[in-house]
Parts: sequence; C-alpha cells; structure tokens
Amino acid sequence: MDQKTLVLIGTILTIIFGVLASLVAWFAGGKNLQGAPREAIRQMFNFELTYLILAIVLGWIPLLGQLLVLILWIAGIVFAIKAFKAADSNSELKIPCFDLIK
Repeated sequence: MDQKTLVLIGTILTIIFGVLASLVAWFAGGKNLQGAPREAIRQMFNFELTYLILAIVLGWIPLLGQLLVLILWIAGIVFAIKAFKAADSNSELKIPCFDLIK
C-alpha cells in the first residue's frame, strides 16, 4: 500500500471503523513509514485505544458517562481530521492520549 492510502485508512476511516481502521493501517505498513505520516497513524491508533478503554469504563456511569463518551466520540472525529491534515502537510501533531504504542 502506498503512504497516502495508509494515512487515509489510519486517520479518516477511524471515524467509521474505530480502532480497527487504525490497527489495520498500523500493521499493513504504518510502522514502516517515516516522519509525519507514521506519527499520525501511531497517534490515532493510541487515541483509538485510549478512547475504547475510556468508553468501556465511562459507559457504565449513567447519563454523565454516556455524555462523556459522546464528547470523546466528537473529539475523535476532530482529531482524525487534524491527523490527516497534519500527515498530508508533513506538520507536527500531538493528540492527547496514552502512549500505548511507541
């Protein structure tokens, strides 16, 4: 797969497929990329893993937990678009998440 396709799968498609899209992009060659595209895929993968863990934990809290999960889902859409733009223009990007994959 070429670099542009991996970045598209690892960032924008996480809006629809969540952590599966970033997982596929990472193992299909994202870890072999260099520079901003690799960072964008890595950070989106870390964000999606963090989001999944937080959604499971917060989902058990009535009303407030579900509101926070909704806010995290909207933040995921925003970060996916920012990550794609940063990888496309080779600029720096920092998404707030746990650094699970280095």
